[in-house]
Formats: sequence, structure tokens, C-alpha cells
Amino acid sequence: MSTSYGDKVTTKSREQPVSIESHQLTLEGILILTEKVNQPGLVLCHPHSLFGGSMDDSRLIAIQQAAVAKGFNTLRFNYRGVGKSQGQFGQGIGEIQDTIAAVKFLRNHPHTDSTRICLLGYSFGGSMSLAAAMDVTPAALVTISAPLRLPDLEPGLVKDAIRYVPCPTYVVHGQDDDSVNLVEAETIYALLQVEEKYLRVIKGANHFWTRRLNHIIPMILAFLSDKLNFK
Repeated sequence: MSTSYGDKVTTKSREQPVSIESHQLTLEGILILTEKVNQPGLVLCHPHSLFGGSMDDSRLIAIQQAAVAKGFNTLRFNYRGVGKSQGQFGQGIGEIQDTIAAVKFLRNHPHTDSTRICLLGYSFGGSMSLAAAMDVTPAALVTISAPLRLPDLEPGLVKDAIRYVPCPTYVVHGQDDDSVNLVEAETIYALLQVEEKYLRVIKGANHFWTRRLNHIIPMILAFLSDKLNFK
């Protein structure tokens, strides 16, 4: 039996289009606030824009809805050159800047507890989250199917940054991922120098989390809630 997280109609009605400034570019985002103030925040980062990735990725939307139901203020956004976001693909450097800008946007929102901002990225978004973490110091970080090696990026851009990730990190990967080999997740885990790091490999899961997404959402939210001491 599949599990549904949150009231989709209610969540949709609470979506707020927002503009995020990132190095003279304006990015579009979708902000969903909980009814309470001083809540933790979660920024969600999307897959590779050159391969059709956007903030409208169904996996990110499902995670956002679940996080809102749990009590998180959430923000998903489009990287530069995607949708209504200005600019063009930035070879990873620009997308790291965009990730930093999105975290700062949510951190500065008056309804959000600035000390409890988490970062989550799927696929390319996970790589950008790893690379941006040292500049924004999230309270916790989650990567889903994140690649370590990306041909469109500066060599070592992600790999060299991983050792500086400063927060508890949860690396989630599908055992049957044909797009990003499991070895890459294992290497990310090995490169992490932070004391609290976790690698979760899901049997039968591919890169797109077909019939497995509802399996990992509760795990992700349990990890974030535990690291934030948020019930």
C-alpha cells in the first residue's frame, strides 16, 4: 500500500511564488510555510537543468509536501536558466551560488528558525548541496542519488568540497541506480570528514525511485527531525 504525505490540496493552496536574488540574477522559487512561526526550514535542490531538471520534479514535490506536514517551512527553486529563473547554466559554480542564495533566503525569512535550516538535493541537486554546504552551514544535509563525477562541471568542484561539509549528512542511494553508480555514493560517504555521516542503500531502487519514493521519505524526515531535535 502506498502512503500519501500531507494534504495535497491544502499544500498547493499555500504555495507562495518567490523571487531569490543570486549574484545579479533573479531565481524563481516556491515557498510553503507552516502555520506556526519559528519553524525549521528545508531547501530542496533539483536535478541537472541540462537534462530537464527543475523544481517541478515530482520527487521533490512529494518530499516538500511531506516536510510541510511534518512542520518544516520549505523552499524549492529553479537554478539559473531554468523556467523563469534568469541566466544560463553556470557549470556548477553558478548553481552553487544559487544554492547558497536559496538557503540564505529561507534562513532570513521571519517565520523560519535561522539556526535550523536543512539542505536536500536530488541527483545533481545533491551534488550542489554538498558543494555549497561549507558556505551555508546547514543544520543537516540529505543527498539522494547524488553523482560525484559530472562532465559539465569544473574538475573536482564537488569532490574537493565534500571534506568541508560541516553538518550531519545522510547519503541515500538506490542499489539498482543505472544513472549514478553506487560506487559514487560510497565514495561521497568515504570523503565526508564530519563525524555524523550515514549511507543508506535501498534495495530495488533505481535513479528515479520508481515504487520506492514512499519508502525513503519517512527515513529522510526521521533523520532531519532527529538532528534538529524536532518532534
